[in-house]
Amino acid sequence: MSSVDVRRVSTTNVRPASYIDQQASDTYKRIDLNPMDLLFLNDTCMQRGFLFTKQHEEGTNGECINDKISHLKTSFLGIEKYEDGKMISVYIDCNFEGAEFVHAAADVSVEDILSPTYVPQTIIDRLFLLTGVRNSQGQSHPLLSIQVTELTDGVFIGCSVNCVCDGTSFWQFINSWSQITSSSNYHAYLCPPPVFERWSINKTDCPLRLQLSSVDKLPAKRNPISTNEVPPLDGLVERCFRFTKPNIAALKERASLEIISETKQNMVISSLQAILAFVWTAVIRSRSCLNDNWDKSLELSIKILMNNRTKIPPSPETYFGNSIATGIVTLKEGELVKRPGFGFLASMLNEAVKSNNYEKSRSFTESWIEKHLMSRVPSGSTCMYGNNFGWGRPIAVKTGVNGKSYGITTVNPGPVEGSVDIEIFLPIEVFKAMENDAESMKAFSS
Repeated sequence: MSSVDVRRVSTTNVRPASYIDQQASDTYKRIDLNPMDLLFLNDTCMQRGFLFTKQHEEGTNGECINDKISHLKTSFLGIEKYEDGKMISVYIDCNFEGAEFVHAAADVSVEDILSPTYVPQTIIDRLFLLTGVRNSQGQSHPLLSIQVTELTDGVFIGCSVNCVCDGTSFWQFINSWSQITSSSNYHAYLCPPPVFERWSINKTDCPLRLQLSSVDKLPAKRNPISTNEVPPLDGLVERCFRFTKPNIAALKERASLEIISETKQNMVISSLQAILAFVWTAVIRSRSCLNDNWDKSLELSIKILMNNRTKIPPSPETYFGNSIATGIVTLKEGELVKRPGFGFLASMLNEAVKSNNYEKSRSFTESWIEKHLMSRVPSGSTCMYGNNFGWGRPIAVKTGVNGKSYGITTVNPGPVEGSVDIEIFLPIEVFKAMENDAESMKAFSS
């Protein structure tokens, strides 16, 4: 299916329940963004979607979903320019403008999404809003846009959110929303309330002033209709690899034994570290076979995003903002390919995670404040969370095109308890080469 027609049934601007109480007041809460928020200002909005079969949606209609989503709280992004014309500060203006909620329909089946070997990006990307919208455009676009698309035999819920929160916060929101929608008492959901208060190293650095030139473009006005235009993918495709619970346990044990054999050390490897090491070792080995003049000295950099809430400053898990750190593994590709197994890379990922500490996090933050750096989410980044909407487990979790580039890797829970889905964005030639590695393919579930 090369293209898909997504028809809008309705578009609703959903305001928080407290909106009526605040109509008479012109005073809104302002939340100044801190360095971890501003770091992703020039990135595109985060997109995550959930696929359900129709049986999980029996008795649910657009009106009911609208009623559930009306209990969510959202706001818009504000940008303040200073008198010198060169400096700005960015903040959340809690002005009760609300979230964008779109009810749509498409002649697409669940199998159209799941059956292809490669993720059908031309279908998936039409199921999200805010495609191509950068976080700095939060002053002219909603900070949260949700599109619920009725498929021929299922439902897809596509969530697009601004950089005002990270993956951990995003999944807290998803879990809260699912508890609200599945409860008859909207005020009795179990998730603890989010903590919005931002931290700063020095109170004098709040609000942070940025060079206007550090933000590529500031939009003039809000465009209420998202075009869902999909940027070119530059010949890259995405494939999903599924790991069952038994396969994951076997990979973890194998990685540990390989490390003991090589280093005589008993290193505790996590399941995620074992999976990522296995996948990326297979990718690099397959890529090396494609070029007769492959350069063994080529430097390889693998980056992994980590929840930083226990580091700087110590924050509650319900902190709603950005608190992440990047672990980096750097080595020569030849060094990886020549070693048997994948335990070597697993041990390096383990060391990268353990090396993240308070001092390193504080040093990075102070450096950012001094230089006002704007960054992109690194290629090869990963995040793994669990979720349950109360309508049965989603049969798949998918991502939109926003933020995708060569090597980007996304980890999501699989449809069966304990399983894991890994989506990787690479040239199709690399995937074809991986298929020729029979030993590696055994670890993947069909």
